[in-house]
Amino acid sequence: MPQVRCPRCGAVNDTRAPDYPFCVGCQDNLAKCGYCTWFDDERGECTNPAVSGLFEVNEDATPPCGYHSPRASLRMGRRAGLPLVWVAVAAAVFALAYAVTRLLGSPPADFVEETRPELELSVEGPAEGVVAGQECRVEAVIYNTSRRIISGVRLEVARESLERAFLRQVVPAPSRRSRVGKWEVLAYPPMNPLERRRIGLTLVPKEAGILYLTLRLVSGESADVEHGIAELPIDVRKPPRAGEHTGSAVQEGRR
Repeated sequence: MPQVRCPRCGAVNDTRAPDYPFCVGCQDNLAKCGYCTWFDDERGECTNPAVSGLFEVNEDATPPCGYHSPRASLRMGRRAGLPLVWVAVAAAVFALAYAVTRLLGSPPADFVEETRPELELSVEGPAEGVVAGQECRVEAVIYNTSRRIISGVRLEVARESLERAFLRQVVPAPSRRSRVGKWEVLAYPPMNPLERRRIGLTLVPKEAGILYLTLRLVSGESADVEHGIAELPIDVRKPPRAGEHTGSAVQEGRR
């Protein structure tokens, strides 16, 4: 995997570059445990038996490990820069309101601390690429990090991506499927607090090349709340010609 897309800012990095593993976009260390195929996100531990117990492992750790392998997945984040600005503004407004209420003695009746519902998305695809015309499976994992029910959950697939691949099956099936603008919309029931939901997408690439699967996560009933956009590159190879033997077929013949 000569090129790796940074899960934080989305910049493409060459693993052969002298500055690797530091991202060219945000300087994040791409060799941390949380970005490795051996790391289990749910248990927070390394699954490689060769390094088990040798050093401390966590999502942000960067131990001296020779087994690090960039995962063929993209953990979606918000658009770079803009969320940080809003967090800073919100913090300043809250601090000012708190100071005013302290001076006045008691908070106004209509002052209620609100937190925005938060959804996270990770997308995992085939690590070794796929063959044009054959099925491949992509798994999207949606996680409700908040402690409230979030309704109007929609996983949206860019129609531009579907021009190069058929979306053959979605499991579990959405409660509603429609097209809105440049998106194929897959609507799902509300998510409970801290719920994790896995959605399997079965695709059939139409042609060889790099298929960029673009997904968007949205929620809300009356007003749309966009939680971010993820783009997963999938390497699609040409199907073997008639009479050609793949490596596996040769191996089978030798047995």
